[in-house]
Amino acid sequence: MRALVCVFSAVLGAGSFVVSAVEPTHEAGDVVARLIAAQEAAMGEYPGLMARQAEVTAEAAALRGEAAAGPPFLEWQSEGLGGSNRKPNAADYLRVGTPFNFPGQIGKARALVKHADSWVVTARDVAGLTAAAEAGRRWIDVAASLELAALSEARLGRLDDALNLQEARYQLGEIAGTEVRQLDLEHVGESSRLAALRAELKTAEAALRELCGSGWGTVRRGDLEALTLASTTPGGVAVAENELADGPILRLASGDAELQRSAADLVSSTAWGRAEVEAEWERVPAMDGLPGFDAWGFRLTVPLPLGAAGHRQREQARARADAADASLDLARREVLRSAEGALAAAQGAADRLRALEPAMDELPELVHSMAEQFRLGAISYLAYIDGLSRFDRIVEETIDARSTLLRARLELAVLLGDPSIFPLPDRGVDDEED
Repeated sequence: MRALVCVFSAVLGAGSFVVSAVEPTHEAGDVVARLIAAQEAAMGEYPGLMARQAEVTAEAAALRGEAAAGPPFLEWQSEGLGGSNRKPNAADYLRVGTPFNFPGQIGKARALVKHADSWVVTARDVAGLTAAAEAGRRWIDVAASLELAALSEARLGRLDDALNLQEARYQLGEIAGTEVRQLDLEHVGESSRLAALRAELKTAEAALRELCGSGWGTVRRGDLEALTLASTTPGGVAVAENELADGPILRLASGDAELQRSAADLVSSTAWGRAEVEAEWERVPAMDGLPGFDAWGFRLTVPLPLGAAGHRQREQARARADAADASLDLARREVLRSAEGALAAAQGAADRLRALEPAMDELPELVHSMAEQFRLGAISYLAYIDGLSRFDRIVEETIDARSTLLRARLELAVLLGDPSIFPLPDRGVDDEED
């Protein structure tokens, strides 16, 4: 009987452990610092970001190359070669020339270079922000997986204690063996679920490590709640379009459109080619008593706006400009839809948390009460396990609501470019010389 009383006490202790073990609290500043460190590690180490940076640099360089008229050239021509000696009338020519933009093309070329320079900065910033946001999402996944695994571990611990208690009662002849067997099956099922949750946790950690490398740091139990308190949802029932226009995603879309329009304008003005200017030096040899001399020449080549090829290029340029305008309008609509969806998800998750908060506050007392009733034999093990399962579902709902809320806030922070909504690094990717 003394052993049975000890088991009763163990069950009571396990019941009181449920909420406190699953959700320890941390300082908000500590959580934010660890999250920012992981995001900065992703921005500094992720090969995918490095590849995107290289692509941006290559695209900008190609556009700047289109703005340039072309490289200068040097040509040497020597005539009268043959046999072992040069012919008496052999002449030499040296030509230096370069293509150039006409005044109407110069402004369009400069506009393309200007927009390319602006675009490359924005594209790098958005690439870094995208990597940081993905690190935030994977960080949230790890934090939620930790909470779920801890909840399952606590539940399995309660089942262990309850099973020991039922076996003791069975030895005393107070219950039938089928009750022990049913509880044992519940224990087996929870053990399987815990193994699956631990596998999911390892998968989430591997995904975060793949993105952040060795700098992903440590995610702890309780971080989900602390990060919820450290972030915020924008006020109001809608997101203003002008706020989104200032965000990095739409700024990049606007930069893309400006870049495409500038490229189309330049192509339209150079559809028939560019002009060339050339200076020539000629050495004329002495011949038939006439003295030799040096002469200078000048050549200017101007393309004529004739031919179907040029017209087709101009048509293509106009179509690309129209496509750029349409793409920008589409991007505005998509960003607005995403922002409205994220805001609705955040507000819905916040409403869920407000509804769950009273139950979460009462959980420790309720768990303690049920453990006491089970210890005294006032309720059966089925009622006890069923009641605790209901309490666990409340905790699971809270974990899911917090995870949903944080993901929605992260998306809003990215779309609006506002780290006060969700922690994000203050800087973009490190600037590089073009």
